[in-house]
Amino acid sequence: MCATEKHMIVVGAGIMGASIAYHLASRGIKVTVIDKNHPASGATGSSFGWIHTTVSDDAPDALLRRASVADWHRLEKEIPELWVNWTGALSYDDFSLESQADDSLLRQPGISRLEPALNNPPQRAYYAQQEGAVDPIDATRVLLDKACSLGATLKTQTAVIGFTREGNKITGIETPEGVLKADCLILACGTGISPLLDAIGTPLPIMASPAILLRYGATGHVVNTLISGHDIEVRHTRSGDILAAEDYPATGGIDDIASDTLAAMKIALKGTESAQLLSQSVGLRPVPEDGCPVIGFMGDATGVYVAVMHPAVTCAATLGRMISEELVTGKTLDMLESYRPARFFSGQGGTLAVHNVAKHSPIRAGGAPPLKRYLTRWQIPPVDPE
Repeated sequence: MCATEKHMIVVGAGIMGASIAYHLASRGIKVTVIDKNHPASGATGSSFGWIHTTVSDDAPDALLRRASVADWHRLEKEIPELWVNWTGALSYDDFSLESQADDSLLRQPGISRLEPALNNPPQRAYYAQQEGAVDPIDATRVLLDKACSLGATLKTQTAVIGFTREGNKITGIETPEGVLKADCLILACGTGISPLLDAIGTPLPIMASPAILLRYGATGHVVNTLISGHDIEVRHTRSGDILAAEDYPATGGIDDIASDTLAAMKIALKGTESAQLLSQSVGLRPVPEDGCPVIGFMGDATGVYVAVMHPAVTCAATLGRMISEELVTGKTLDMLESYRPARFFSGQGGTLAVHNVAKHSPIRAGGAPPLKRYLTRWQIPPVDPE
């Protein structure tokens, strides 16, 4: 395990790496953050930013998700520059309706009062008042800035091209600028984890799940909450733009997505008549093969700790706290035991099955089908780290 006086390297300057770096630095750890590109240039930069906690009780990541609200509120107090928009989330896609008790659902009159811009409000919807959204790029920047103010070092446009070893222990990384020694190497670079672990010799099955993020200019305020339905998934940004999340088409062509999404918004929402596309991007979300988070030390590569999951934005605040506690104190946390990498190698550690994840942990946008779709259709080769 890693002790407080030692040096730790975090590979990946997305939301997960930034949170881990901040929490380590706040405990007095010497931290270096490495990214081959710029902060939030991977999956984080194309994330919808939903702090989404509403899942079934037996969902494999339910406890992490539900702890996340308190941890994001904690971060707001610790870092006043951090902004989270606690509007709540209104969901009326099939999964949300099926996973909630009928008496907990809003009916059409209540939905119309909450979201008067809906032209054809659904008969039923679930309102998760505790949920919110964060600008992932801005949150990453704020966390890294705070980490650096506490003594962390950020190295961008710095690729990891190799590793230094002493037997089975990884003792540092090789970069084009030279070697950086570390007592602990934390891989938090999303789909970029796969090639690094391949190079170490301890591969993990990390899939890439694509999703599309669209930004539209709006002339005024349209929605009061984050809306997730079978037809649209939208929210306002801090600047007033409308963000929309969309499923990546099975054909792979995205040319018509922006116009189709805009058309759907205009049908669904008053006040979007003059909305125009400002930007669109595709993010490759890292999804372990069994759909469950992978958190912990790699048994055959001493000194390497892995942190990868979807949804990273939702759970970043909680996992940053918990991972830093494990690394600093050397004590393992019970909540993380089912997520250890060992489950892929020995059949021990985690007990979570793919069919459970597919049922309970939807990875979708705009009401798309749950995770199993992505694990069967979208086994895209890993690309750039987060």
